[in-house]
Amino acid sequence: MKKRNVTAILLVSALSITPVFSSYADTQGIIELNLETYPAVPAADDILQKAFSDNSDSASETTGIFTEANVSDLDITGILTENNASVAEIIDAADETSEAVTEAIEETETAAIDSTDMSQTTIGPTLPADYEKTEEELLWELENKAWIEEQLRLQNEALHALQIGEYFKDSVLVGDSVAEGFSLYAMRNAAFPIFQNLKFLTKVSYSVHNAFMSKSYNPRYQGGQMYAWEAMKLMGAKHVYTFFGLNDLGSGVDNTVAQYLKYIARVQQEIPDIKITIVSTTPMYKGSEKKALNNANIRALNAKMAELAAQNGWGYIDVASRLCDSDGCLAKQYCSDKYVHQTNSAYVIWQAAFEEYAEAHLDDS
Repeated sequence: MKKRNVTAILLVSALSITPVFSSYADTQGIIELNLETYPAVPAADDILQKAFSDNSDSASETTGIFTEANVSDLDITGILTENNASVAEIIDAADETSEAVTEAIEETETAAIDSTDMSQTTIGPTLPADYEKTEEELLWELENKAWIEEQLRLQNEALHALQIGEYFKDSVLVGDSVAEGFSLYAMRNAAFPIFQNLKFLTKVSYSVHNAFMSKSYNPRYQGGQMYAWEAMKLMGAKHVYTFFGLNDLGSGVDNTVAQYLKYIARVQQEIPDIKITIVSTTPMYKGSEKKALNNANIRALNAKMAELAAQNGWGYIDVASRLCDSDGCLAKQYCSDKYVHQTNSAYVIWQAAFEEYAEAHLDDS
């Protein structure tokens, strides 16, 4: 039986760790689709060959995206072509390839049905009208079609992940040591599209209270410490995700809310058109609570910030409730120090929450 190799550019994932989008990275590359011609349809091979050769330009544009597979943790440069093509261009090129594969499948099916029509055949003999395919041939057709459709499904998932990642372009997460843990997780998982765009301004013990004090309390950017809103302006941030509360609630809920609003106002003063999204303050491990810093006050702070977000047109991401145990405390599997800091498994939940938020707001952008 004659066989041809047709190459389609596919981004396939081999990692499945979050319920929604965490299967999109870890494995990138070019997958060879081994498409055998239907034994009863001599013209089918030519149809597939033409469909893919017609689309060779878009496929070659896309190939460059996946050749740089060795993305280091500290060099989060994104998946780019040598010509610095944008993610949008990548998606367009890959879409053209996907459409070509779909068209090839449809044309092949049509050719199989009309195999007795000489207009469908340019080479080889025409089979008798009463020819019946063997059970083996019919099984092969079904399996081959299913395999191709599965590759298309995986490609569509990967392209969707790129769109999710693109949503976080010009975005930054600002916050304390728990948020810094997410930044470290992002470096270890740099292949995910979300982490090729989302930036971080985080620092141990950072809070909405000390953010207005000396610059030494603020995160570092471009080798030096500066007020976070100054760093946001320098990096061209258009969307800021804020994570505060654990270093603030010692002064009480009302005082923390007031300082939080003051912080947001200062950011907006520096960058008037910036989008704001509040990330809920995550809970504490059972038995680690300290006076005003406790889970009851964390829940009260989150309720108030969610209300203010709705009133002011800000976004709100509820990470906290996903990490709680049945008592409303930070679940054991998500806590790294029996206090407030979190495990890799917890940051998998963070990633899913951020990606689901982007999914719900893709049309906004």
